[in-house]
Amino acid sequence: MRNNFDSVPENPAKLLEAQLAHRPDIQDLVERNIIKDPKMDAQEKRRVEESLLHKIDHRPTPEELVQHNILKADPTEVAPALQKNQFELERNMIHDSLENKLHERPDRAKLVEQGILTNDETSK
Repeated sequence: MRNNFDSVPENPAKLLEAQLAHRPDIQDLVERNIIKDPKMDAQEKRRVEESLLHKIDHRPTPEELVQHNILKADPTEVAPALQKNQFELERNMIHDSLENKLHERPDRAKLVEQGILTNDETSK
């Protein structure tokens, strides 16, 4: 069996002409989803553009993003190279504060003694 890619055909013009004669038409290629329908492609592009413009027009303001904790408030107070370290320091300080509060928390007996809990509530 002869491979068409290894050798040059004897008459390339006739071979090309024969292959082009059996080429499927554009509508057939559109129906088989090989190429996109140009009319539908333009409509889809327009729909995507309108959707993106709508989303851009209705995107939240930076103030709203700060309120929802998506953006950090006042990131300019510290140099950008130190912002991560500042965030980690604040987080560690909060962690330490909560740990101290948990260690200083009174036990159940002391809460009963102070009248905050009753004996019935301590058995749970």
